[in-house]
Amino acid sequence: MNRVVSISIITGALVMAATAITAEQAGSRGVIGMKFPTLTADSLAGDAVLLPESVKGKIALVVMSFKRDSQSQNDSWLGPFEKEFGQKQGFFFYEVPMIRRRFVFIAPLIDSGMRAAIPNEKHKNVITFYGDVEPYKQALKIQDVYLGYAFLLDRQGVIRWEGQGMAKPEDINVLLETAQRIVLEK
Repeated sequence: MNRVVSISIITGALVMAATAITAEQAGSRGVIGMKFPTLTADSLAGDAVLLPESVKGKIALVVMSFKRDSQSQNDSWLGPFEKEFGQKQGFFFYEVPMIRRRFVFIAPLIDSGMRAAIPNEKHKNVITFYGDVEPYKQALKIQDVYLGYAFLLDRQGVIRWEGQGMAKPEDINVLLETAQRIVLEK
């Protein structure tokens, strides 16, 4: 009888271990562990930015949106991250409005409007992409353009956590805990 119980416990433990997922992977659309796709854009401060290369060696939150209506969703991720890590060395964040190629002719007007609405000290954190957004939607498995998307990158530009839509307190906790875990990695 003890042998049967022991085998059952071992089998149960093996099944649990085989099906266990980390908090980083929970709810993932399959991009955890993937290198963030290369993206080139100019910041509102006028600097050329190449992601993920520009944040190599840093832990970075990249928040992307495809529609202006998702701004409050972006802010729900950026605010807590900036509050926790904004003044700490080795952390950075980017907000990336993804604007379709057909609007490139009014890019100066769009960027001017954003510069007026965003505090100067955050201009370096906003990079606006104008062009074909489809490759990024495919690479990052984005289906709903009405949602904001957040990606936490490790020091090598690998996606370690992702979120979408409006951040919930439990999602923010996992984001911040994941960033803290990455800090401890060598």
